[in-house]
Amino acid sequence: MGITEDYENTAITDFYPDYTTTILDVSPCEPAGTFLGYFLPAALTIVFLLDLIGNGFVLMILMSRRTSWQLADHYLFQLAMSDLLLGLTLPFWAVQYSYGWLFGQIPCKILGALFTINMYSSILLLVCISMSRYFSIVHAVGLHKKQRPVHTIMICIFVWGLSFLLSWHDLYFREVDQLISDKKICFYKFDPEKSDSLRIALQFTELTIAFIVPLILMLFFYIRIFCTLQGSKLNHSRRSQLVIVVLLLVFFFCMAPYKSFQLIDTLQRMGYIARDCHFEKMLDVSLAVTETLGLSHVCFNPIIYAFVGITQQMMEYLLISTLKL
Repeated sequence: MGITEDYENTAITDFYPDYTTTILDVSPCEPAGTFLGYFLPAALTIVFLLDLIGNGFVLMILMSRRTSWQLADHYLFQLAMSDLLLGLTLPFWAVQYSYGWLFGQIPCKILGALFTINMYSSILLLVCISMSRYFSIVHAVGLHKKQRPVHTIMICIFVWGLSFLLSWHDLYFREVDQLISDKKICFYKFDPEKSDSLRIALQFTELTIAFIVPLILMLFFYIRIFCTLQGSKLNHSRRSQLVIVVLLLVFFFCMAPYKSFQLIDTLQRMGYIARDCHFEKMLDVSLAVTETLGLSHVCFNPIIYAFVGITQQMMEYLLISTLKL
């Protein structure tokens, strides 16, 4: 790349609308920020408010009946906390799009890491919830009584620990600097010679751990649950099957568009897709808009997963009774 530093877009927390990119001998690209400068602050603010209301309500409900928690409630609590913390970082990125980064170097690194930690932990906790339901329903008779809160706590510690390790690049590479305009921004300041290779590695890691592997595991767990419920004559099983379909569709349609454009961006950096300014401008807009759609998943989580958590205890009891017959 014919630029001093890498200011290109790969994520909401890394995008800035006033950059100029020179691709080999091509003239500087037209900035993609006119639309995004208006869209992203508004969209991020809406997601933040819905996230605050939804997950705040779920946390209040869970805390009010903490003495009667089931195993799945531990995951629901962690999920609501993760989504809430992720949402709390969004106003800072919204401010950056409107006024530049006003919060200093250390908050830049910390907020970037918090965004990444809670992005990974939220998705991994969705897998944990599907796994918990799989063992509770598919293996209801054999394993239902063997599950212990300590196992859930250990799994949650692993999820948070892994998510923290995956945020290393935010703590190491994030910097606050002033670009062409008079605004400072918080962004990944990579070595120009290693920029594309680092981004390719980071994007493949995110694509694998935050989408492909979770999707495969959730499909396996929920298909097995679906088949188990299919063999049940209980009226509740039909509603549970519908909920399973909704869970998978919401996850896929929220996350797949952004991950698809992220894959295109990665393939472009690897040289499999030709680079030109018009295409890159469209890609920048698509990445930012579809990541906003992906972030809206934190608003749907409390509605869907809290509802399933409330009905799960009844469903498990009825299934265990049926399987024993």
